Amino acid sequence: MTVEELKTAVPRVQLVIGIIRRGNEILLVQESLGANGEILWSLPGGGVEDGELMHEALRREIQEETGLLIGDPVRTAFLMHIDSEQYPSALAVAFEIDEWSGSVAPGDDDIKQAAFFTLSDALKLLGELDSATQREPIVGYLTGGAAPGTTWLYRNRGKVETLVARW
Repeated sequence: MTVEELKTAVPRVQLVIGIIRRGNEILLVQESLGANGEILWSLPGGGVEDGELMHEALRREIQEETGLLIGDPVRTAFLMHIDSEQYPSALAVAFEIDEWSGSVAPGDDDIKQAAFFTLSDALKLLGELDSATQREPIVGYLTGGAAPGTTWLYRNRGKVETLVARW
């Protein structure tokens, strides 16, 4: 193999997202998610670290961002595969969580607040996310517009987000 054929290693990003319900309410966290650093509401979650399995990363991230202790996920809500210039081939998986305990008390400095919202209020807040990649799979799943386990494939170039396929 020649030097020209060698590719520079690009880190792969794996994210986990948790859907925690309390009756007809959904837990959201507020953090800097907007294109210009705006503080917006979304589902809690974050990156899978080297050596972690997804359910382990989910437990860690949920505890850091919300203060809650969770059990194992009960189902895959949706999966996103996103190809962007900054993060080629990023993978994000959202899970429903039925078992949790504790009080909402964020321990992550990036999280401004964490709170439960009625589904209708949560959908309004999630509708403010300016990225289709962040917004569409979450809203689609929570409204029933996309079946559990739906896979969303996006290709993002610059400010253009393209949904390539969904099944």
